[in-house]
Amino acid sequence: MAPALADLPDDILLIVLATLDSARDLRALALSCHRLHRFVTNDGWRVFVRNRFPSLEVPPPSRNLVGWKKTAESLTWQSRHWDKRSLQFQALLPRSGSALGTVPRTRERQRGGLFQPVIDAHFDPETHEELVVWGAGENIVARHRQRNASDGRSESVTWLQSEGRHNGFTAGFDDVRAIKILKDEGRHHKAFLAGRDNGDLALLSTEPGQFGNRLVEFRPEDAVQGTEQHVQDTINSIDVLYSNHSSLISATTKSSIFLYRLPEDESTNVVPETVLNLRQDVFESTASQLCRAAWMGEDTLALALKGCKDPLRYMTLTPTGWTHHTAAKNPKLETLFGVGYGNICPNSLQPIRDPSTSSGGGTNLLLSAWRDGTVRLQDLRSPSSFDTIYQDNVDPWADMESLMTYGSERFIGGGMNGAAIKIFDFRWPKNYYHTTGLPCLDKVPFSQPSQPFLKAPARYRPGILAHCEPEKGVRCQWHSLSQNIYYRPNASFFLSNSLPKRYSASGIWSLAKPSDLSPNFYIGISGGIIEANLEPSVGTILSTSAGSETSSSSSIRVDPNLGFRDWRLEGDAPSPVGYESLPLGAAMMETGDGFAFRQNDRAIRFPRMWTPRSRQPNLREQEQEQAEEVRELEEMEGLFNSELMKHHRLDRRYQDVDDYWTEWDAGQISKGVGEVTLR
Repeated sequence: MAPALADLPDDILLIVLATLDSARDLRALALSCHRLHRFVTNDGWRVFVRNRFPSLEVPPPSRNLVGWKKTAESLTWQSRHWDKRSLQFQALLPRSGSALGTVPRTRERQRGGLFQPVIDAHFDPETHEELVVWGAGENIVARHRQRNASDGRSESVTWLQSEGRHNGFTAGFDDVRAIKILKDEGRHHKAFLAGRDNGDLALLSTEPGQFGNRLVEFRPEDAVQGTEQHVQDTINSIDVLYSNHSSLISATTKSSIFLYRLPEDESTNVVPETVLNLRQDVFESTASQLCRAAWMGEDTLALALKGCKDPLRYMTLTPTGWTHHTAAKNPKLETLFGVGYGNICPNSLQPIRDPSTSSGGGTNLLLSAWRDGTVRLQDLRSPSSFDTIYQDNVDPWADMESLMTYGSERFIGGGMNGAAIKIFDFRWPKNYYHTTGLPCLDKVPFSQPSQPFLKAPARYRPGILAHCEPEKGVRCQWHSLSQNIYYRPNASFFLSNSLPKRYSASGIWSLAKPSDLSPNFYIGISGGIIEANLEPSVGTILSTSAGSETSSSSSIRVDPNLGFRDWRLEGDAPSPVGYESLPLGAAMMETGDGFAFRQNDRAIRFPRMWTPRSRQPNLREQEQEQAEEVRELEEMEGLFNSELMKHHRLDRRYQDVDDYWTEWDAGQISKGVGEVTLR
C-alpha cells in the first residue's frame, strides 16, 4: 500500500513542495493535516520563496520582520501587480517660490535651471525603516519613515536636510554628484557616502539632529601637495563592495579610481588603499574620460568610458596588481541584432548578481544602456548564451540614462526624453506566474495586447483543453497562453504632462529602489524626485494567497506586509525642508516584446495609450475619479462576475467593457436573456 503524503520523510516532502507553482497550492497542502501544516510553516514557505523568486535578494528570517509566509504573500502580490501595470506616482518637489530647485545663473544654461538629482534608497526588513537620500544641487535632502508592522501605516515620517552653504559649499560648483547609503550592519550602518563636483568625498550621518555631519573624510594625501596623478577631482560615481572582512569603496574621477577601505575604528581621515590611474595605460587620447565604475566581485570592476573606441572595459585584480581588459564582443549577437559598439550611457552599469552566492560573490553578467537606444546584457569575459539585446519596439532610438534591476525578473530604464520610465522583462523563463493561481478559462488572455512584431500564438478550438490536466503535465489554453511573451508586453509610463509646467521637460537622471522586496521605487527628475508605488486601482478584484477575494475599493491597496498605506497622504513636508507632494497621473503604453531586432526601425501602427482623466490630479479629483470607477465597476459586475474580471491582463484603470465581449445587446443582457461573447 502506498504511503500517505503526510507519512513521507522530510527530504521527499521538500521535493514535492518545490513543484508547487502557487502559494494557494501550498496553503491548501498546509490545511490538509497537522503534520503538513507544521512542515509548511517551518520549511514550505522558505522553499517556495527560494524556488519561485531565486534571483531576488531576500534576507534570512533573523533579519526579516515578516517571516517567510508573509514574504511569499508580498512577492506574489507584487508579481501580480507588476504584470498588471498597477503603478501609482507622486512627485516630491521644492515648494513653489522656493530656491531649492534652482542652480545659479553661471550654470543655468548648462543644466536648464534645475538641479540633477542623484538618489539612493534603503529599506531595512528587520526594523521596517525606509530611508531615501538625494542630492539637490549643493544640498542633500532625505526622508526617513518607520512602518508600523501591525497596520502598515507610517509611525513616523522625518524630513532631513543638509544645506551646502552652511558647510562651505557653493551652488553649481560643489554640487552633489554621487550618493550611496551604506547597507551593512557594521559601525557605519546609519550613514551614507556623498561625492561632489569639487572632489569632496565624505561619510555623512543619517541620524536626526546630526544629519549631514561628517563622520569620515576620504582623500589622498598627495592631493594636498598638488601631485597631479593623485588629485581627486569631480566624483563621478561611488560603489561599495561588501565582504566578510571589510567594505571597499570605489570612487571614480575623470581619470582615476580611488579605492578606500571603510574604517572599522574611530578614524576620521582615510587615504586610498589603491589609486588606479587610467590616463597612462587605458586612455587612448586626451579626450578619453572615466565616467563610472561598478563592482562585479571582489576582484573585478566594470568601467564605462567615453572618448575612446571601446567604451565598456573591466579591471581585474591579479597577483601582480590590477590589469584592464576590453569587454568581450559577441559576433553572433552583433549579426543577429545588427548593432555595433558606439557610445555607452555611463550611469547605466548594472551587474546582474546571483543572490545565492556568498557575501561578496561575483558575477560576469552586466546590463548597460547605449546611445543607439539598446540595452545590452552581456558576459564581460567571454560571449555566452545569456547575451541579449533589448530595445523599446515603439521608440527604438530613445536611450536610457539610468537602469535599475530586480534580480533577473525585470529592469526599469529612464532617460532624457521626458519623464518617462520603461519597464522590461528579461524574457528568461520565469519561475513564478501569478496567473497560475487563477482558475482555468476556455478563452485566450484579454485584452488584446499591442505587439509591433510578434505574431499571436495559435489558439485552440472552443472546448479543446478547457481545463488543465496536471496528471499529464498539460495546461489549459488560458494558462498556457498567459505565460507566452505575446500576452506579456513591456510597458512605458509617461509622466511629463502631469508635472507642473516648469518640470514638464524634465529628464530622468537616476533610479533607486529601497530593496528587492520593496513595492516602491524612486525616480530622480530635473529639479525633484518621483515616488512610484505598486497599487491597484479602485475596483480591482484582489486575490490573496489565502484564496479569498475582495474589491480594492474597501481594502488595503498596497503591499499588505511591506507597503506604506499612507504613502500618498503626507501632504507638505515640514517647512524647513521646503518640499511638497503632488499626485501624478501617468499615461501607459504597451511597447512590445522588447528584443532589438533589425525590423525595429520599420514603421509600425502606433499602440494604444491609456491617459489619465486629469492632467494634474489633486487628492479631491482622485477621490472623485475613484468614486466614478467604483460606479463603473458596479455596472460591470452586473454583467460579469468577479471570476472573469480577475482574468483581465491589466489593472482596472486600463479595462474597458469592450475587453469582455465582441457583440452584445444591452437590453437583452439587462433582462438576463442576452449572451456575452468573449473576445
